[in-house]
Amino acid sequence: MKKKVLGTVGALEIELEGIKDIMLMVLSGQIDNYTAEEITKIINQHIDNGNSKVIIDLTKVNYLDSAGLSALVNAKIKLSKRNGGFRLVGLKGKAREVFDLAGLIQMFDIYENCEAAFEKF
Repeated sequence: MKKKVLGTVGALEIELEGIKDIMLMVLSGQIDNYTAEEITKIINQHIDNGNSKVIIDLTKVNYLDSAGLSALVNAKIKLSKRNGGFRLVGLKGKAREVFDLAGLIQMFDIYENCEAAFEKF
C-alpha cells in the first residue's frame, strides 16, 4: 500500500509491506506534526491487529521534527510493552541529528539496510 500525506513543511510518502508478522514502513519526505499522526495511526492499527514487529525505513526522510521523533519513541515504547520489536533503517542526515540532539540514539535498534533489520527478528 502506498499513501501520500501532506504536512506543514511538505509531503510524506508512506509505503507499507507486510512480511509474515512484520510490517515494513518505508518513508520518503518530511515527518512533521501532521505526518507523524498518520505514522502513529498506521502503527497502532498494526499492533491492534495482533502484530508486534515493525521496521521503519528512514533512508529517504529529509526532515524530522520533534513530533516525528515523539511518534517513533511512542511506537517503540508501545511495542516493547507487548514484547515486540521495533527497528529503524537508514537513519542519517538531518533525521540522525534530531536523534543525536535528543540523546535517544541508544534507545533504538538501528540498521544500515532492511535485510539486516529483518535478520534480527
